[in-house]
Amino acid sequence: MSRAGKLGFAFFLLVAAKMAAASSVSVLFVGNSLTQANDLPTVFKRFAAESSLHVDVDVKSITPGGAFFYDHWRRGEALTQLRELHPNFLILQGQSIEPLLAPRNFVYYAGLFKTDADRVGAKTVLFSTWARPADDPYYKDVSSGGSPAEMQARLNSAYASLAQTIGATLAPVGVGFERARIEAPTIELLDGTQHPSPAGTYLSAAILFRAIFNTSAVGSGYHGGLSETTAHTLQRIADSIPLSRAQ
Repeated sequence: MSRAGKLGFAFFLLVAAKMAAASSVSVLFVGNSLTQANDLPTVFKRFAAESSLHVDVDVKSITPGGAFFYDHWRRGEALTQLRELHPNFLILQGQSIEPLLAPRNFVYYAGLFKTDADRVGAKTVLFSTWARPADDPYYKDVSSGGSPAEMQARLNSAYASLAQTIGATLAPVGVGFERARIEAPTIELLDGTQHPSPAGTYLSAAILFRAIFNTSAVGSGYHGGLSETTAHTLQRIADSIPLSRAQ
C-alpha cells in the first residue's frame, strides 16, 4: 500500500473510531423516587436506542427515596460513582419540594456536584420536576405557594435560576407536564401521588433525551407500554418545550 493509501486508511480508522465512540453515551442519574418510579433510566435508555440517533446509552442511577442534594453529597455514593465512572452526563433531580423548602442548600450542593462533574468531563443536566397533586398536604405550607399552579411556577423559576447560576443544561420536565395537561388533559401523568405514572415517566424521558442530545424526540419507536397515539402525543409535547443549553 502506498504512503498516501496508508495515511488515508489511518484517517478512515480514526473517523470510524470517533463515530463508534459517539454512538455510545454514559449517563449517571442522581435523584430519588421521582426518577426511580417506573425505572426512568431504563425508559430513557430504550427511548434513545429506538430514536433517530439509535444511540446506545449506559445508565447508572442512585435514587434513594426522598433524597435531597445534601443527602447525596453527605452519603458520598453519588460522588464516588461520578469520579469512578466519568459519565458523559450527570442528571441531577432534586427532592420534589427541595427547591422551595431548602433553596440555599439546593443551589449550594448542586453547585458542588457541578464542579466535580466538570472535573471528570461530565455535562450536568438539571431534571426540573412537577407540582404535587392538588390535595397534597404540602399546600398548607407557605413555601408551596398554596396551589399546584403556583408551586409549578416556583419550581420552574428555581431550576431555571440554578441552571443559569451553575452553568448547567436545563431539562424542563415540569414545564412539559404543564403543557401536557393543557394539550392532552386525558393523559394521566401522575399515579395519584406526586410520583409519575408510566406516561409521566415517558414524557420525562423524552424531554431529557431532547435536552441531552439537542435533537427531536419525535420518531422514537419505543412507546414504553403506552399506546402509539399517546406516545406520539408526548413526543410532540416534549419537542414543543423551549430549551436553553449551557454554553
